[in-house]
Amino acid sequence: MTQPESDTSLPDQRASRRKFFKFLAASPLAALAYSAVPPSWLEPVAAEVPTHTPPPVPCVNCGEPVLSDYVRESRALQEIPTQQLPPQQAQEEQLTGSLVTSPDDATNVWDFESVLHENSLAQHWDYLHMGVDDFETRVANREGFQRLMLRPRRLPSSAPTGFDTSIDILGQRFDAPLFLCPVAALQAYHTQGEAGAGRAARRRGVLQLQSHVSSNSYDEIAEARGEPHWFQIYTTPDWNRNQRLISRVASAGCPTLVWTIDLLGGSNRELNRRSLVGEGMDFQLCQSCHNHQQGYQRPMNRGLEGTSGERPPYTWDYVKRLKDASDMNLVLKGIVTAEEAELAVEHGADAIYVSNHGGRAVNSMWSTIDALPEVVAAVRGRVPVMIDSGVRRGTDVFKALALGADAVGIGRPYVWGLGAFGEDGVEKVIDLIMAEFRMVMRQTRTNSIDEITSRFVMEAKNPIMMRHNQWGFGL
Repeated sequence: MTQPESDTSLPDQRASRRKFFKFLAASPLAALAYSAVPPSWLEPVAAEVPTHTPPPVPCVNCGEPVLSDYVRESRALQEIPTQQLPPQQAQEEQLTGSLVTSPDDATNVWDFESVLHENSLAQHWDYLHMGVDDFETRVANREGFQRLMLRPRRLPSSAPTGFDTSIDILGQRFDAPLFLCPVAALQAYHTQGEAGAGRAARRRGVLQLQSHVSSNSYDEIAEARGEPHWFQIYTTPDWNRNQRLISRVASAGCPTLVWTIDLLGGSNRELNRRSLVGEGMDFQLCQSCHNHQQGYQRPMNRGLEGTSGERPPYTWDYVKRLKDASDMNLVLKGIVTAEEAELAVEHGADAIYVSNHGGRAVNSMWSTIDALPEVVAAVRGRVPVMIDSGVRRGTDVFKALALGADAVGIGRPYVWGLGAFGEDGVEKVIDLIMAEFRMVMRQTRTNSIDEITSRFVMEAKNPIMMRHNQWGFGL
């Protein structure tokens, strides 16, 4: 005998009751009726109905009201199911003890992460923290580095004659193999923005890459940096617009153009959507600073209006088009396979940038450090190879160099430092990572970047210990 189908037309009593009390809460009769309502009836909706209208929070740049304290209190980050992250035993808990109050108090880059979390608007924090889908790629980036173990040498055959961490890349010399990755809208985290990061990069002699969607213009950052820096571009279907932008940065002295190709297919950033949409949030938000202002344009897009040109096909022929548009070097950012590395060199790329956008482009990707060896093998020393995504320690820098990278980038760590303490925080992040890196060099008896080779690393044979807690910090 078949079971009768359930009647789905009947309303859910609990849901109906919630709707009724939400309506009642907005009515002048609510104050009169409240005393007569059984407490048990109110429990299902107590957490859903705000009891006050909090004052707005001003934008960090323009001072206009953008967000309410209610939004801060209902961070979407806190609602992420912990099962989205792989179940792994934490090596140590974050957010234990008091927050550091000075850059000098920090012992590692994660000390700045928790400070930025406290300082940031919820939407700004979520934008920086997010990966895509289930965070698999972001987690893989850290796991990839942690699977590699060091094979140090204890006693050298001869006394060292010096100690050199400098690198030469595309005709420029820097004091360290570290570089600052392009990150959008840094004034969302500190009023100093990219210019503050540039001043820290100048004092520490490291390369800085500017994001196309930065809060500061190329000229502003170059003045802070003290010399031309590299520019990262997101190309649009309007070739005339792309050409004008390329000409603008080239005329400002930019030596190298970095074309990001790992977002051409889009990305599924669930955390960002969860943060920006929801009950009680039906007002405009300051997602990445100033987008709430009508007519606002990022500095690098101002004055580029005009007639649209032809829609360019994003094929390998487009590399030549970018090369022909200026005398700048061209770096392709987002290559993670040997096949595309080979094609990139054949089509004129001046450097290869191994990146998965910090786990923000596509889910279920292997880590950049796992992809690095086959890219290096395909390039065969013809052009420099750069890498980012998941770098948090000086040991990570050493491992990447050992597997063939010529320069190693950090993204989130220096933004944590900037958001926590401005340019001083960025400088301290660089100092911490480089201090760890130099210690590894001493432990392995390597005295220059050229001496760091693959014989100093090996695949781990022990279980991986991940560094994260309920917040997802430490990734």
